[in-house]
Amino acid sequence: MAGFIPEDIIANVQNAASIVDVISEYVALKKTGKNFIGLCPFHADKKPSFTVSEEKQIFHCFGCGQGGNVFSFLIQYNNLSFPEAVGFVAQKYGIEIPTRKMSPTQKKELEERERLLKINKEAANYFRGVLSHPSSGKCAREYLSKRQMTPEVTERFMLGYAPQSWTGLTQYFSRRGVPLDDLQKAGLVVAKNGRYYDRFRDRIIFPIVDIHKTVLGFGGRSLDDSLPKYLNSPDTPVYHKSRTLYGLDVAKEACRQSDSVFIVEGYFDLLALHCHGIQSGVATLGTALTRQHVRIMKGYSRQMILVFDSDEAGIKAAERSLPLFLEEKVDAGILILPEGKDPDSYVFEVGADEFLKATENALGVMPFLIACAIKKHGLSLEGKVRIIETLKGPLGSLVDGVSRSVYIRDLAERLDIDEAAILEQVRTSATKDKKAVSLPKPRHNSKLEEALVAMMLQCPEMVSSFDPQKIIEGFETVELKELGRMILQRSSSNRPVTGADLIAQTDDAKIRNLISSLLMEDIQADRDSCHKIVRQYQARLRKRQVRLLSKKIKEAERANNQELLNQLLAEKQKWAQQHVEAL
Repeated sequence: MAGFIPEDIIANVQNAASIVDVISEYVALKKTGKNFIGLCPFHADKKPSFTVSEEKQIFHCFGCGQGGNVFSFLIQYNNLSFPEAVGFVAQKYGIEIPTRKMSPTQKKELEERERLLKINKEAANYFRGVLSHPSSGKCAREYLSKRQMTPEVTERFMLGYAPQSWTGLTQYFSRRGVPLDDLQKAGLVVAKNGRYYDRFRDRIIFPIVDIHKTVLGFGGRSLDDSLPKYLNSPDTPVYHKSRTLYGLDVAKEACRQSDSVFIVEGYFDLLALHCHGIQSGVATLGTALTRQHVRIMKGYSRQMILVFDSDEAGIKAAERSLPLFLEEKVDAGILILPEGKDPDSYVFEVGADEFLKATENALGVMPFLIACAIKKHGLSLEGKVRIIETLKGPLGSLVDGVSRSVYIRDLAERLDIDEAAILEQVRTSATKDKKAVSLPKPRHNSKLEEALVAMMLQCPEMVSSFDPQKIIEGFETVELKELGRMILQRSSSNRPVTGADLIAQTDDAKIRNLISSLLMEDIQADRDSCHKIVRQYQARLRKRQVRLLSKKIKEAERANNQELLNQLLAEKQKWAQQHVEAL
C-alpha cells in the first residue's frame, strides 16, 4: 500500500498530524473522557458511536466496525488514494512528500489530479477577471445587481463570468501552453469534430469548492433564461457531484454553531440566504440529494431543513430526499414555501427574520410524507391502499416506537382504517428491510485470541515473557493470525509497534478495522493479568491438541494400525501430562 512513499516519511506525517484536528473538519466531535465521540459518517448513526483517540491516533465506530488512522479516514471519507491522503495531511502540516518511488501509473494519476486542480484554480481566476472587466463583464455585473447580489457575497463565493465567445477560455489556456486534453478532462471544454469549444458561455460562473477552498468544478447560469438555464461540470477525476455540496466551505462553522443546516437546490437560492446574513446553508449541484450528502452534513449539524421550490418539481425533489433522512436517522424538516415562491424570491420578499420564523414551523418528515401521499392519491378506496403502500416503508424505518405509533394512529384516523391493519403492513415491510440490510459484525468470536492480540498491541513489553510465535500460529481466526504476524514482524525489526503504523501498513479493510477495534479496548496491563491470558490460551491449545489426537487414535484403531496407534497414544499422554502440570 505504501511501497512508493518512504515509510519514514509516512511516519513523520502521521506523527505530525492530530487525528482529532483532521477529523473535526468533517465530523462534530465531543470530548468524553480521554476520547472524542460523534455521529459516524459511514453509516446511519443515531447515537454517537464514532470514537476518536488522540492518544492512539486512531478512530473506530462501534456501530459499523469501520476504523483506522488519519489516512484511512480521509481515504474513506473523501474517496482519496493513499498517496493523496498522505499528501493532504503533509500539506496541512508543511511536510514535503517525495514522489520518486511511485509506480509510473500511480505517479501519473497523482500528477493528473494536481494538473486538473491547478487548471480549475486558474479557470476560476479567469472567470473572476472577466466579471470585473469594465466592458466584458458589464452585462454580468448588471445581472448580479438585478438579482440583488451584494459585493461581499460575490467576492466570498468567487463568482465569475464566462463570456459569449466559443473559445475564450480555450484560447486563454492555449496561450499558456496547457494541453486541451487536460481542459477536457477538467470538464471545461467540449470536443467536437476534432475541435475544442468552451463548455460555459455567457453565464454567471459559480466555482464549486471543497471545505479547503480547493476548486473542484463549476456551475453556470445563463443570463437570458436560455436553456439549459443551469449547466454544471460533469464528474471528473477531481469532482463528484454526488458527494459535493455548494457552499459548505462557508457554512460549516455556522452550521456547527446553530446545529442546523438549510438545504436548497439552486446557487442563487443559497446566495440569497447569505445576502441576508443566513450562513448555515448548502445547495445540491444539479443532482438529487444523496446518502453521501446527508452523511457529510451530519458531521456539522443534527437538524436539516429542506427549503425547496413550492412547485411540483420542488415537492417531488423533497419527497425523493426524505427516505434518506429516515434511513440515516436524521432530524429533518421541510419548509413549505407559499405557492409560486422559491427560496431566493421568498427571502428577498420577507427578509431574514420572517424566513427564520417560518422555518420554526417546518413540517417533520412523516407529517410531510403523509400530507403529500393523501394529496397525491386521494381518499378513494384505491387511494387509501396506495397511501398505505407508499407510507409503510417510511413508517417502518422509524426507530422510536412511540413516534411510529403516533403516526400510525394519525394515519388510521385520517383514512378511517383500522390501526391494526396499517400496523401489520408496516411490520411486514420492516421485517423485509431487516433481512435485506445488516451491519457487518465488528468483532470476532475468539475472545482469548482477541485478548492476546490486544495485549500485544497495547502492552508490547509483555511479549518477551512468552513465545508469541507459537501462540499466534495456533490461532483459528485468520484475521487475528495475520495481525499477530504483522506485529511480530514489526517487533523483529526493532521498530516500535503502534496501531496507527500497523494500519498504514495494510490495505486490508478487515485488518484495519480489527486493529482500531482492539486498540479501543481498555485492558489491564500488569504482568500477572497478561500471564493469565497466556496460560488460558496455552491450556486451550493443549486441549485442542488432545482432542485432535483422540480423533486420530480412533482412525488408527479402525485401520488396525498398531504402530501409529502406539505413537499417537504416547503423544496424547505427553500432552495430557503437560496440561496437568500447567494446572
